[in-house]
Amino acid sequence: MSFSDFSIKFGREGHQGKALSAGITYGIIKPLYAFRTGNTLDLDLGFDAGFVAVNSEKFVFNRADNCYTRTKQGSWKVVPFPMPTAARVGFVYRFGSYPITKKYRWRYDADAQYQYRIDSIANQRVVDAINKHNRDSVESVIYKEFWQVYDSVAVVNSAKADSMRIVNAKLKAEADRKQAEADRLKAVEAQKEKERLKAEKKNKDKKAEEKPEPTEGAEATEPNGTTEPTGEQTPVEGEAPAEGETPTEGGTPTEEQQTPAEEISTSQPTTSQPTASQPSAEPGKEASDE
Repeated sequence: MSFSDFSIKFGREGHQGKALSAGITYGIIKPLYAFRTGNTLDLDLGFDAGFVAVNSEKFVFNRADNCYTRTKQGSWKVVPFPMPTAARVGFVYRFGSYPITKKYRWRYDADAQYQYRIDSIANQRVVDAINKHNRDSVESVIYKEFWQVYDSVAVVNSAKADSMRIVNAKLKAEADRKQAEADRLKAVEAQKEKERLKAEKKNKDKKAEEKPEPTEGAEATEPNGTTEPTGEQTPVEGEAPAEGETPTEGGTPTEEQQTPAEEISTSQPTTSQPTASQPSAEPGKEASDE
């Protein structure tokens, strides 16, 4: 805070009065030279500014009367904007071995620590930005390479899956074809078997129909399998029956008739019973050659 009693005249009109001010003072004291005795010569720079309440009146210089004439009566009022109130430049001779650099050393240290902290924060921000840029670049490269490899692997796996589906479809089609062929062969075999059974049944029925019924007066079959010849024999069409042989059904000779005469003579035992080719002769009658 300050109080001023002023009178200022730079031109035709001057100002004089009193002023009260409240504000801030800013300045520095810079040591210029240190003597051997410990005394120092310092440079003092300062500047004051603040709000001012002033009571000012105006006056002019009257050359005819050689006096100052007041032209306007003043009153107290506050200036609505900050105003500079002082500016100083000076040289200070300081006595003693305690220089200003040491006197305000704590402030310098505090400022140095503060500046170091600010610089550290700024440097750390720069380092973090560089690391982030590098990390983003590396991650971008890795991300790009990953998706390239992933896409290629996905394409290969998709092609592989498609080829496996094609192969499986071909194998299934081949298996279906073989199964259909086996079913067809099985059906053909079943049809052939059915036709064979039907033909056998038909042949049996035909043979049963063609078998001749025994005539009246025919002799019964002997226990040894031979039959007595009847008076009349029905020959098969197209083939004359041999003398002393009984024709079989369809004109096919029996197993005994197909056996050679030598085997018959050796294998047939001598019995007292008459055979079909040699009937027994009754007493008093001639043997028949039939």
